[in-house]
Amino acid sequence: MDASEAAPLGFRALLTGRVTELASEFSVSVFLWPVMASAQTVPIDVKFTLLDLQDPYATPVPPLAGAVVRLVLGESPTWQNPDAGHEFVTDANGESHFTMEGVIDTRCRSRNIGFTPLRMSLRAKHMKVAVELEHTFSIEKEGAPRVFRWMLTMDLDCFRGGPCSDVGFMGIHIPDAQGRFTRPLARQSGTESWKVPELNDRVIWGMSSRWRTS
Repeated sequence: MDASEAAPLGFRALLTGRVTELASEFSVSVFLWPVMASAQTVPIDVKFTLLDLQDPYATPVPPLAGAVVRLVLGESPTWQNPDAGHEFVTDANGESHFTMEGVIDTRCRSRNIGFTPLRMSLRAKHMKVAVELEHTFSIEKEGAPRVFRWMLTMDLDCFRGGPCSDVGFMGIHIPDAQGRFTRPLARQSGTESWKVPELNDRVIWGMSSRWRTS
């Protein structure tokens, strides 16, 4: 396989997260918006599910049980540290339910005006979501597979009086010499794929996510 071919992940993971405290935070922010700080730390209730999508025809989709996962909510100064956030192990259903602290800030995002092609910039509540997972690659038919722990990142934006939105995983970060996840993999333009130097610049693909707020 040369560098231009897409090597699939050791598993394709669907992450479903339910952040119950975030939406209530946004529902009251319409009244508090003028006086709220630019960033605040709040308790967030999370239901996390990890599913194995390696077989696209499997029904029902099997869970990934016993996976060691670390979740970071919010872009704090230490979010890339190896001990940031909350670490847990998925149960037999590939799930974990817990409460952790997250950092919510504000930023301006472009949004369509109704069903028109016109767009305008609006302030939104924003939370960076980072998930550290194990990834396994069987490169050669013989020999041990390569195992890495990488951090996947995405951004969740909630508009005042409107829905929340995400754009899927936007980055993969690998650890530096100090173990901090500061080294982004090069994303291939216009695709959901990334080039991996540790795999002789092979290209990987196959990650997806789904987040809900309530």
